[in-house]
Amino acid sequence: MRKFVQFTSICILFNLAANKAVAQLHPMEALGRTIYDSFRQADFESFFRRSIFSMNEGEFKYFLKNIRNKSIRENLIALHKQDFPAHSSQLEKWEIAFEHQWRIELRHLARYLPSKVQQNTFYPILQEAKEYGIKWETAKLLAIEVLLPATWKNGRFHIKGDLDLDSNESSARVLFLDRNLNYRITLNKLTYSKSLMIGTEAENSDEIFKPGILGNGSGQGDILIRFDSSTPSELFYFCPDQIGAGGTIKVKDLDDMDKPNQRTDLLLTFSYGQPARAYQILVKEVLISSRGAIFTERPKFLGEVALPRGLSFPY
Repeated sequence: MRKFVQFTSICILFNLAANKAVAQLHPMEALGRTIYDSFRQADFESFFRRSIFSMNEGEFKYFLKNIRNKSIRENLIALHKQDFPAHSSQLEKWEIAFEHQWRIELRHLARYLPSKVQQNTFYPILQEAKEYGIKWETAKLLAIEVLLPATWKNGRFHIKGDLDLDSNESSARVLFLDRNLNYRITLNKLTYSKSLMIGTEAENSDEIFKPGILGNGSGQGDILIRFDSSTPSELFYFCPDQIGAGGTIKVKDLDDMDKPNQRTDLLLTFSYGQPARAYQILVKEVLISSRGAIFTERPKFLGEVALPRGLSFPY
């Protein structure tokens, strides 16, 4: 009975986290709600406003110029076709590449007119949902989660994330997770028999950290995370059976800007029907901008799925 109560409490933690007041919503959750509601209400204008394609020239220039994302900056530097001055620092290379490339990137975005985004992205999702017989007015949003795919390569875990500009934190082993935001770590088949554990000390399974985590160290199924104000600012992920397989987790507040602006995939899970069935929409490559979270790639309707771990259908 106690285990059932504990499990139910954890489910409530993840299912109801999205039901907070709008003023308290993380920008990622706010975007997820807006995207979901845009489909429910057939409101393309709201959908388009939350995309990078709706930015004007000034907004886009400021956004790209100040992007704190080493991976994005390096990609743009690689596109610069001219030689850089000898002994240029990475910052100097970025400033040169940015001045030459930002208008090219803007012209690329400008090709995606609202009508094109509507026809190629918005309407297809509505049509796919219609083919499943979904009537949006009775569908229920179950969860808004950051999707973090994890795999095993070269003797360690690899979890989706972008590098920071800070040389001290610029490592693929460092994860940046925000408080008051749902995360779902999905382990692929290459991680079979490799338990992913989160704790307060590196490589120490006796110091496993349990609050706000479902599936920590279980070695099977998804791992669900939602940290809050009581969570330490630094944790560690590791494999209890293999040394050197993990790294550091930096736990940040929403308003803490000392972190990379990571390309984030948002997973929207909703239910429909009697008996209820689960469906998902993937909002890809989300970034934080001056207007809040925006998506930069085409969202995808994933169709019907088995009810994900930690979620439950509404009564």
